[in-house]
Amino acid sequence: QDEILLIIFKYLDLVTLCRLSKVNWRFNDLTRDPRLYTRLNMQWIESDKYMCDIFCYFTPRCKYLQQLDLAGSNFDVNDFVNFLDNCGRRLTHLRLSECYVTQLSLLEISKTCKNLKELDLSYCYLRADDIDDEEFSYLEVLNNWDLIHDEDFWYFEGLNNLENINFLGTSITTEHFCKILQNNQRMREVQLGHLSNDACLIELANSCRDLEVIHLLLTRDLTSQGINALADCKNLRRVKLDLYEYPVIDGSLFRLLSSYQHLQEICLLSNTFIVLTDHQLELLAQCRHLKKLYLENVDFDTPDTCSLILKQCSELQEFYLKYCNISDQLVDRWKERYPHVSVYKYNA
Repeated sequence: QDEILLIIFKYLDLVTLCRLSKVNWRFNDLTRDPRLYTRLNMQWIESDKYMCDIFCYFTPRCKYLQQLDLAGSNFDVNDFVNFLDNCGRRLTHLRLSECYVTQLSLLEISKTCKNLKELDLSYCYLRADDIDDEEFSYLEVLNNWDLIHDEDFWYFEGLNNLENINFLGTSITTEHFCKILQNNQRMREVQLGHLSNDACLIELANSCRDLEVIHLLLTRDLTSQGINALADCKNLRRVKLDLYEYPVIDGSLFRLLSSYQHLQEICLLSNTFIVLTDHQLELLAQCRHLKKLYLENVDFDTPDTCSLILKQCSELQEFYLKYCNISDQLVDRWKERYPHVSVYKYNA
């Protein structure tokens, strides 16, 4: 009977498990079973004292912890390091987006979490290990925070099971990024951010042929050499591109997109308006397995040419147009002619 109850308990969230532990002694014992705690999602918790209590509560329960998400939470670094030391050896997914870390915590991650497949350090802030929040004023503490430095990424060059990395908003350089790629050739998802340059794309093509998802920002530094190199990543399924200051007249990007046989999602956006030609839209329409298309701050030479995408991409399910020169009348015609496609149009 206990095994049946444990199977049921696996489908319950943490709050419900905590409540069940108070029902009776039997449930209290069962809800302590480490097999129930393979994932912890503790996002946006502001109190480091509360986080300390959480770490203490879950430490004896998380022997088999595989996924830990602390995005946006505030915690004492020593509490975090102790928790990893006790519960981090089986971790495959670690998300620390917008958290405050130190070199000590980064070292502990690299030393303990050897099985990591996903590592999210996007917009993390780094401070010196010897800064104590309680001994300094708020402004003094704030002045001691900085983006994770490039030299701190050497800790992660020893990891070799990574498949998904997000280093947006950090100070990593091309050199360290490429070394991480070379040691993790099963990479499937990459958030490139400011490293959208030819050298990184060429290394992706050489080391990560199984890449499925890529997010490129600041593509103004790209040339056709880097774009064409990505042709070797034939399994791409999702592409997000910020085309701000990218030379859209260069057709290599759209020829590349049209060549992917498995591409399902495309997101093209820009901080300022860009103009897509009829030929570029025709190339997008060759992505026959496209299911989702998102366009933001895009104008079209001939808006009606977008109809070609809905006509030829028979698997299309979602079409988003934000700040684009598409009329409501045209959208209404699409909805009537292609009822299987959800068309969303946003204008401020």
